[in-house]
Amino acid sequence: MPHIYRYENGQFTQFERPVVREQPLTIVTNGVELATFLCTPVQLDYLTVGFLAFEGIIRSLEDIRELDVDAENGIVEVELTTELVRPQKRVFTSGCGMGLTFTLRTSHYPPLQSELTLTPAQIFPLMQQLLDGASMYQASRGIHAAALSDPEHVILLAEDVGRHNALDKILGEALLKGIRTEGRILLSTGRISSEMLRKGAFMGTPFVVSRTSPTTLSIDAAKRLGLTVIGYVRRSSFNLYTHPERLRHEAEPPAS
Repeated sequence: MPHIYRYENGQFTQFERPVVREQPLTIVTNGVELATFLCTPVQLDYLTVGFLAFEGIIRSLEDIRELDVDAENGIVEVELTTELVRPQKRVFTSGCGMGLTFTLRTSHYPPLQSELTLTPAQIFPLMQQLLDGASMYQASRGIHAAALSDPEHVILLAEDVGRHNALDKILGEALLKGIRTEGRILLSTGRISSEMLRKGAFMGTPFVVSRTSPTTLSIDAAKRLGLTVIGYVRRSSFNLYTHPERLRHEAEPPAS
């Protein structure tokens, strides 16, 4: 654990605090180097499976014959049951941790049909569960956390230097454990950018909730795709950006 010097009120004090681990991860698929990006080197199997699913490389676990994780060297080798169709275009996203995707297209997702509704009061304990369960975030602060929940409880939780990586880990764990994501709530400590919104649409989560803000592209996509976006969640307040009809409240919600 590194020694840290803090300057405050004209003097230095020394203390110890964990610092977030970060390293490159290379995904090799059918012997071909598919992608290399930076991540927090935990749950690399979840991260890999989620990334491959989000990017359309696999459609289900049946497409994976073998997955071998070499955490020490930062390599995951994946053998598919089918031939690899390598994407021709790479997009470096706005995400921290050198985010990478092969498409930002959302037009092929139909508008989400979901009967899930929440009261405003249900949002706050879910975000608190995310923060309470994010041990690396609590220890170092220099990391993002994400979670999949139902209206009452967090079901899956992941942390990573990249907010998009945290969502990949959520999807990967859900696929490997047979946990459905449709009709759930997606929680994040990071900014809701367009690629984050696309991941929510892929998972079929009618609510995407964050402690920080969405971008204009993500708001436009959420309106079209039928996702309710909530940002800046604090102890007793939040901002509602799209599809307010999913929030049950004593007062009449504002028009879309």
